[in-house]
Amino acid sequence: MIDQIKIHLVTPDASVLRTGNRCTAQQWADLLGEIGCKGSICGPDQPIDSEILIALHGERSHDSIVRFRNERRGGKIVLAMTGTDIYPEPSEKVIKSMELSDRIVVLQVKALEKIPVEFQKKCRVIVQSAAVRFENSKFDPDFFDICVVGHFRDVKDPLRAAAASQLLPETSRIRIRHAGGILDVKFERLIEAEMAGNPRYEWLGELDETAVAELLSNSRAMVLSSFAEGGARVIGEAIVHRSIVISTEIDAAVGLLGADYPAFFKPGESHELSSLMVRLEGGPEFYQQLKTRSELLKPLFHPKFEKEAWRALISEIGGVSQD
Repeated sequence: MIDQIKIHLVTPDASVLRTGNRCTAQQWADLLGEIGCKGSICGPDQPIDSEILIALHGERSHDSIVRFRNERRGGKIVLAMTGTDIYPEPSEKVIKSMELSDRIVVLQVKALEKIPVEFQKKCRVIVQSAAVRFENSKFDPDFFDICVVGHFRDVKDPLRAAAASQLLPETSRIRIRHAGGILDVKFERLIEAEMAGNPRYEWLGELDETAVAELLSNSRAMVLSSFAEGGARVIGEAIVHRSIVISTEIDAAVGLLGADYPAFFKPGESHELSSLMVRLEGGPEFYQQLKTRSELLKPLFHPKFEKEAWRALISEIGGVSQD
């Protein structure tokens, strides 16, 4: 039994409600509660009094990992690797965090290729699940809506879909609707200029989980334009809400969608993305091919698999049976 095991989840974004790390921490805290553990979220400077520490971000949570290891010799550490931990390469600090940890969690199978061989036995792949939060899709008949869900910072290349939409034929009904907060102030000016000069682009601001689910459900497709991601949880969210994924060909996407997924484009490539948009809008066969692929992928993101993966991991490091 793993009932009542006390677990702290430390994240550098503990005080921010809807960053990727903060959303992941909350999802895991909820799952841990469902399997009987006592999971709570804390920031890097808060006291950690628990049997197990789950640290998101080997770089930015490194000090918490060191402190926990020094103060609680019998405690167990699970390091959850984020995108910047892994790509382009793990830093010396991240490698030290891996060394101090009892287990390492990665969010998609391609990430294993970036883990040094001496730490491979510690690694577990846990795909982030996605709950269905909105059931009733309703497409606007006047538009072929494609959404972007992601905050504004350079690694996300957040205005790539907007740039691609400017290359579309005049007859296209595609509209880009973007939900995300501004994490780098330079994007305030860029967003304002894009909306003023691009009638196809609409920024919706930062939305809560239910509103994001509704946006995905009411969009024909979702564009992930990032240069790098750790696990790209929005891919699962799009798939369970029946929104086709168009993505940069990065490890996080390949690890979840498969190397032969037919809607990848090169990072930073507006023309390739625009061509995929044209094919999707004008080609029923291509659209149906991607819908079928999405249906086949959907079980991968079912919450029961993520829950059981965490149950197995906590049981393993806690030295107890999985009753």
